[in-house]
Amino acid sequence: MKAINLFIQIQYHFGGDTIRKDIELVLGISEEEADKLKRQYGLALKSFIDNDHDIYLSTCTGESKSKTIKSSQLIEIIEARIEEMFSFINKDIINAGVKQRINNVILTGQGITNINKSDVAGKIALNIPVKISTGRLVSTIKPSFRTSYALVRYVASKPFSKSVASTIDVTSDENIFKTIIEKIKEFFYS
Repeated sequence: MKAINLFIQIQYHFGGDTIRKDIELVLGISEEEADKLKRQYGLALKSFIDNDHDIYLSTCTGESKSKTIKSSQLIEIIEARIEEMFSFINKDIINAGVKQRINNVILTGQGITNINKSDVAGKIALNIPVKISTGRLVSTIKPSFRTSYALVRYVASKPFSKSVASTIDVTSDENIFKTIIEKIKEFFYS
């Protein structure tokens, strides 16, 4: 049985926005402040905190318009959601009967790849090597093509890909996307 690579894109509804909403709800702060905190302190595992310092929150709801929390409290919120995501992924690949054939998991999507140590959290939860596929241009790619872009970058970076040749002759964006997916499937499943 041939090993395969598993490419996972944590979708908009189950990634960065979900983490931001968790921070917003748990801490009772504005969407903007929650997003800023996620970007500034995004860490997938509390065990990697170097310095548990104070974070001043300025947009709290309720009687007090501000409060101070420890960075570990924020990271706990992020860690819980990351853990849940990988738990769902693990359950799905076990139920699909493919876990034993997976030799790598590649994370794509800015929501998950911008969280430091998300690859380590994934490796712990899945017991499979996890890598993050990123690139400077990923934010300029249309969201519907980001996974394809990340896959092509990942495959192209491998030494064996230099000997793989293919031509794509299509006329629409939809055909290009379908053709890329088919070529990737051929590559990994043949």
